[in-house]
Amino acid sequence: MNIYDCIIVGAGPAGLSAAMHLAWHNRRVLVLDRRTGPLFFTLTKLENVPGFAGQTGVQIMKSLRTQAINMGAEVKRGNVISITGEFTDFTVKTQKDEEYKAKTILLATGIARYHPTIDGDYKRCLAFAAKCNMFYCPDCEAPEIADKDTLVIGTGNSAGAIGTAKHLWLHTNKIDLLLTSDSAISDENQVWLNDNNIKLHRAKITALEGKKGCLDAVVLDNGARLEHEAFFVSAPKLPRTDLAEKLGIRTTKSGHVEPKSQRGDTNIKGVWIAGDLRPMTQQVSVSLGTGNIAAVHIDQFLAKR
Repeated sequence: MNIYDCIIVGAGPAGLSAAMHLAWHNRRVLVLDRRTGPLFFTLTKLENVPGFAGQTGVQIMKSLRTQAINMGAEVKRGNVISITGEFTDFTVKTQKDEEYKAKTILLATGIARYHPTIDGDYKRCLAFAAKCNMFYCPDCEAPEIADKDTLVIGTGNSAGAIGTAKHLWLHTNKIDLLLTSDSAISDENQVWLNDNNIKLHRAKITALEGKKGCLDAVVLDNGARLEHEAFFVSAPKLPRTDLAEKLGIRTTKSGHVEPKSQRGDTNIKGVWIAGDLRPMTQQVSVSLGTGNIAAVHIDQFLAKR
C-alpha cells in the first residue's frame, strides 16, 4: 500500500488550502471528505473573502477544489470513521472499508451546526439555509442585513441569541427575537432588550414559508406569522471532534480541539488541526489561513525527518 505524506480529513477551505500548499511542495496528499460542509450548499454571496468577493460559497468551494487538484492533490469522497497508528504509519479507514496509509494527518473536520427545527426535523430548514436571506455567521454576514427588518432565531440558549442580536444591532435597529427554547434571560440582557424595544417571541416553529430559497415568514405554534426581510439564526456550533478524541487529542472546555501551538500541531505527534476545530471565528479567510499554516509546518516537519 502506498503511503501518503499527509491525509487531510475535510475538504472545506482549511483542508483544501492545506492540500494546495503540500501538493505545491511535492508532497503526496490525499483529501477525504463526505461533502457535508455548509459552503457546499451556500448560495448567498460572500463579500469578505479576499480574492473571492461576490462569489457564492459553492463557487468558492469549486475554485478551491479545482486549484488543489491542479496542484497535484488527490481529493476523494469518503466518510472517515477511524484513524489509528502513529507518526509515519497512520491508517485511515472509511465507512466503505477503504484503507489508506499516511505519515501525517491533518484534521479539518469543521463543525456541526444546529438549524431551526420543525417537529424535531432540521431538514425542512435546508431549503432556505444560506440560500437567499437566511444567515448564520455574524462575523461573515452581518452587513448583509444592513437596515433590513430582521428576525433573530435562537435555537440554543438566550444569551447566544441576544449576543447575535447585539452584534447585528450595529447594522440594523429593526430586530425582533424568537427564542425556541425555554432558556432564561439574564437581567442585563432583559434590560438591553427593553431599552432597544426588541420584540421578543417565545414559541416553536411549525412552518417556514417562502420559495426559491428565499424565506418570507416563520409560522409559530401560537398562531403568529412573522414576516421579515432577513432571518439570522443563532445556534450551537459544535466542533466535530470524534476522530480527534479517538486519537487521544486534548480538547478545550468549549469543545474545540486544543492545538499545541499556533502552528496547529497537537499533543499527538504527526497530527495537526485546522479550520473550525480551532477555537476562533468561522470566517472562510481564517479557515484558509489556518489550513495553510498547518501545511507549512507539516512540510517542514517532514523535511527535518
